Amino acid sequence: MLKVTDFSSSAVVRLSDSALVLPTALNAEVDQLWQAEQTRRGKALFNGKIFSAVEITPDTILGRIVEYRHLIAQRAKPELFEALNVRPVAVSGLFECAKGVVFGRRSGTMTQDAGLWELCPSGGLDTSKTAAGGKMDCCAQILAELHEEIGIIPDDVTEIRPFCLVDDLDSHVLDIGIALTSRLSADEVIAIHRAAATKEYNELLIVPHEEVAQFVEDKRGQLVVVSAALLERMPR
Repeated sequence: MLKVTDFSSSAVVRLSDSALVLPTALNAEVDQLWQAEQTRRGKALFNGKIFSAVEITPDTILGRIVEYRHLIAQRAKPELFEALNVRPVAVSGLFECAKGVVFGRRSGTMTQDAGLWELCPSGGLDTSKTAAGGKMDCCAQILAELHEEIGIIPDDVTEIRPFCLVDDLDSHVLDIGIALTSRLSADEVIAIHRAAATKEYNELLIVPHEEVAQFVEDKRGQLVVVSAALLERMPR
């Protein structure tokens, strides 16, 4: 179930000084679930850092750094959300070029939503890039994802602004919806993506604005649900 709300274009995403401190018994349980997941996957997992929301308003997201193992444990045992309260924050772009809205089909090698269509780009907030005062730049993050996943450089983006929040009440992932606009033609976007040879999307489609609603209908069940939610709040 998704909850979609407005998010100011001037909103601030900030890192707090608070840390997630677990009781000894809970920490042991998290470790056990983490080890079980590694065994299930048959490979070692990297216990990276995640930005997790603590407080959310239309103008501010305040969060803290947690470990990836906390998220894995919470997903393995959802009732742990009450104690862990891990709410990963991600950015999801709604990228428009001169001829329409850009959709990407996720490569079959992706661990999540493989083969599905989605608005692009998207990705988690990089916890290593925190400015003075703990401020995190979600617009810089979406531009970095745009370059990494499609090959388009920031200079080709003429407008960028956050416009909504999509809160997945089941997975507890919070997506910041960010609109990006470019004067690039559809052919130029496709050519840049092919030349970049990135692994995220095996195909891009540029759908004219007047055909987006029909595209969503045709791809029902094949479109990432967060993308459908963003389109409903698409800035006009």
